[in-house]
Amino acid sequence: MTKAEIRKLYIAKRKQLSQADYDLLNQALLKQFQQLDLSAVKVIHLFLPILERKEPDTFLIRQWLEANHPQIRRVFPKADFAHHTMQNFADDESLELAINAFGIPEPVTGNLIEPAQIDMMLVPLLAFDKQGYRVGYGKGFYDRFITQCRPDLRLIGLSFFEPVDQINDLNPFDRKLNKCLMPGQHFNCLKRLQ
Repeated sequence: MTKAEIRKLYIAKRKQLSQADYDLLNQALLKQFQQLDLSAVKVIHLFLPILERKEPDTFLIRQWLEANHPQIRRVFPKADFAHHTMQNFADDESLELAINAFGIPEPVTGNLIEPAQIDMMLVPLLAFDKQGYRVGYGKGFYDRFITQCRPDLRLIGLSFFEPVDQINDLNPFDRKLNKCLMPGQHFNCLKRLQ
């Protein structure tokens, strides 16, 4: 399947989720996240979800990290739609969040964090394949941003659904996830790395 076909299919799948199922899936993803080895993580990038689109609720992960790993700095993206770039802001006392014109929660003010400081990134996706490649909304923000990060950055996807067999129209900018968390399991994408 192509990215466009996958995108259409998985947007529809999310829309079909009842609120009760959505809540249960988010709790199951949180349990999977809690099993990750975070010992080497000093800075983690969390995308902020558009809850109306039933994206995985990373606010739950944020709360859990704050309570259980306060030493790990959390950073959130702010997209520049004119230039298709992103900046990261620290989740600290200076951070102010607001909903932008596209319905995305994002920082309005705060302390900038350089991409090279990020150890782990939770990457938004609509679907992923068995090789570990992801399908997002198609704007390329994360593909471009990841190139600014360290080569040892751990990329973690969050998916409510099983992987598709294969994405047929990959491009040279697509980068494999290290792991994708799903309700009830981890899918290791790079030679079964933990």
